[in-house]
Amino acid sequence: MSHAQSKPDYNIVVDVDDDEPTLEFQDFATTNAQQGRMNVGGSSAPPPYQPPSSADAGNTTYSVWQVEYWAQFFNVDSRDVVQRTYLAVVPKDSFLDVYNANPDLWGTFWIPTSVIFAMFVTASLSQGIAEALAGSTHEYDFTMLTFAVFIIYAYVLVVGAIVYGATKYFGSHPGLMECFSVYGYSMAIWIPVSVLCVLPFNWFRWAMVAVGFASSGFFIMRSVNQIVSRSNGKLHQAIIPLLLVAHALLVVVFKFKFFSYSVSS
Repeated sequence: MSHAQSKPDYNIVVDVDDDEPTLEFQDFATTNAQQGRMNVGGSSAPPPYQPPSSADAGNTTYSVWQVEYWAQFFNVDSRDVVQRTYLAVVPKDSFLDVYNANPDLWGTFWIPTSVIFAMFVTASLSQGIAEALAGSTHEYDFTMLTFAVFIIYAYVLVVGAIVYGATKYFGSHPGLMECFSVYGYSMAIWIPVSVLCVLPFNWFRWAMVAVGFASSGFFIMRSVNQIVSRSNGKLHQAIIPLLLVAHALLVVVFKFKFFSYSVSS
């Protein structure tokens, strides 16, 4: 009798277990180890660039000849641009992680344009003060404005395009707008540098130019290195020093063209 009763009890337990949801086991040790490898150092490469997409447009794909294609790159507000500008001047966090979440051309265009205006105005003001103190008559040199337009836009567009072509060739999956944005936003530091270089102290101007070079150079090198690190090649060993040399040449031009002046007697 006791054996006959124990068998139904056993069957009931089996039926209850069958009705319970199926349990799945996960190897947390393996998962945590993988996550640890992904986050080591906190400076892992950002994911490959993805162009922006409009939620209202659904699956619509726009041509580069359509206004809607370019409008999506201006879908930012002033807070977004200020945040990205801050990350370009004080690069303590990853600029590309923020930028690639919502790519824009607003800051990429307006920051270099503002630098052109700032350099021309402050250089003209410095020259005017020097000539006024020397008793000379000041005349605005508008060729300086033309030169600023050429050298700054050429640097952002040409060097940005070279970075895009080189990194794409070696399989780093860059975005053209992404490369332009790095060089466009890197110009932000030169706005306060231009204003401070109005002060008539040559040693102080050299110091401000050095700060501008260090800040913008570090931002460019860090951002390009993040793009390069998407591939397993050794491209950064060649491209990073070349980009640093190009940036140094630009800064030298800035110093002697816009941040120094002399009064002809």
